[in-house]
Amino acid sequence: MSEAESSPKTCASLAIVWPHPPGAACFAVWKAAISRLVDSAIPDDADIALFDFHGCTWQLPETFVQINGGSAITMSRSQKVIDDRPISQMSIYMLTGGSVVTDYDGLKHTQLPGDVVVVDYSLPYEALTPGYEGITLTFDRARAPLGLQGDVHGTKLSASSAAGKVIGAQMRTLIEHIDELSVDQAQSAADGILQFAATAFPAAASKRTRDDLNVLHRAHRLARKRMSDPDFGPEELASELGMSRSKLFRSFEIHGGVQRWLLGERLTASLQAIVRGAGKMKISAIAHQHGFRSEAHFSRAFRKRYDMSPSDALALTQRSQGSALFLSWAENDAGTESSTVEAWLASAQAREAKEVR
Repeated sequence: MSEAESSPKTCASLAIVWPHPPGAACFAVWKAAISRLVDSAIPDDADIALFDFHGCTWQLPETFVQINGGSAITMSRSQKVIDDRPISQMSIYMLTGGSVVTDYDGLKHTQLPGDVVVVDYSLPYEALTPGYEGITLTFDRARAPLGLQGDVHGTKLSASSAAGKVIGAQMRTLIEHIDELSVDQAQSAADGILQFAATAFPAAASKRTRDDLNVLHRAHRLARKRMSDPDFGPEELASELGMSRSKLFRSFEIHGGVQRWLLGERLTASLQAIVRGAGKMKISAIAHQHGFRSEAHFSRAFRKRYDMSPSDALALTQRSQGSALFLSWAENDAGTESSTVEAWLASAQAREAKEVR
């Protein structure tokens, strides 16, 4: 074996540099690239001919590392976007230049250079910036350390805080040296950042009072905890929130209703169980664990959302070696798109369709 063959692959081979120069074409490609994640636009007073986006991405086995920047933009992940384009991810984002005004489901910030914030893409947010530079670590929520799976959406560590300084230094160091690291080393470094973040962000979130969280945010948090309970619905949610059923319905009216959101969460979680388990659980057990009263009910709802039955999804997962391929999918096939389980399923379906042709 030659020295080149025995040396571990460095992350330099994974780097994808944004190739489009500033202008209207750059905006069109950027908007399409992030359309699954957010609705986006440029401010009315901005010149599209001057629109700029630039950056580099590295898809590690379990973390998506990105450094990028750009000109004035607005981004919004509303409840409608969440329902129509669900993803199973979270991010830790550090602003390194410029400023961003954000609204994380009612928790508002002005983010300045050095500030670090955690984003849960199952919850709404909006952002407006006149121009920015930043570093992002994106990861699957199901594989996040426990401390990041709680109520931390929009929690900010300021640049002046001790925890913010530590995470900021870690993220900058990873970006500075990532091309020289092996893939395993880079993933280990990212894991270390997430492990520290899992102690820092919950501590910051605990300082918030109950009144700081709006009704919709608290409703989402409670509903996720009871997802597996088929009896958990509007009545139970209203009771736990201490509010009337009519007020709860009004709060969810523009988002398609409480039941629609609950069904979407159950289906996404069940698909994750199918892909990651790759046959270790029966379909009936998956249906039961995710709050469906019968396998038939589960199958009908699953087919309506994913255009295939749970059994077909399981068979596809097994043919594609399940979670093993899912972990390496983005590096091999997905370009710059994040590795969500829904996107992986679409990729696997497309691959099989192509092979059949």
